[in-house]
Amino acid sequence: MKKVIITLSVLCGLIMDSCTSTSKITGSWKSPKQSDKIYKTIFIAALTGNTVAKSTIENDLAQVLSKYGVNAAKSIDEFPPNFKSDSVNKDALMSRVKRKGSEAILTVSLLKKETESRYTRGAYAPMGHFGYYGNFGSYYNNWYPYAYNDSYYTKDEIYYLETNLYDSATEELVWSAQSQTYSFSGLTDHSKEFSKLIGDKLKADGILK
Repeated sequence: MKKVIITLSVLCGLIMDSCTSTSKITGSWKSPKQSDKIYKTIFIAALTGNTVAKSTIENDLAQVLSKYGVNAAKSIDEFPPNFKSDSVNKDALMSRVKRKGSEAILTVSLLKKETESRYTRGAYAPMGHFGYYGNFGSYYNNWYPYAYNDSYYTKDEIYYLETNLYDSATEELVWSAQSQTYSFSGLTDHSKEFSKLIGDKLKADGILK
């Protein structure tokens, strides 16, 4: 009997994504200047040139946000799948955001594993609280170059994601969250789980109704 229990424990460790939750929010931050405004229209932009990952994440986030009464627009529907800040400038992007009537911009970016030290159990304050993160225009023009690297979306990895919400009128950072995903099958297989976590956290932090 003990051997059976040990074997099941080993198998559970080997297929961890089937036995336990593989994604989790490790920290979130809400601007102290943020009022009780509830966003009902949001423009989603996954900042990556990996078309599959971009499409999957944006579609899953849009589906989750719709459950909270949000009308979501996706960057993959508005621009070429691999668009970058050097091919679509910030003014062109904001023009499209306003044309869609989006009240906020939700960005998702993949962080390098070397930034693991930023993921602490203490109070979370995004780098956006200081420097270029605090304004959408500055953030957009300083995307991480490795966010476009297709080879980074491999199997057997730990993915660190950063999700930011900017008010489209002021372009100021309203909300930010950090998360990590353990994957044995690639990041896109965990997109639905990640999207639900983000939707639930936005709701819990009073950003969505």
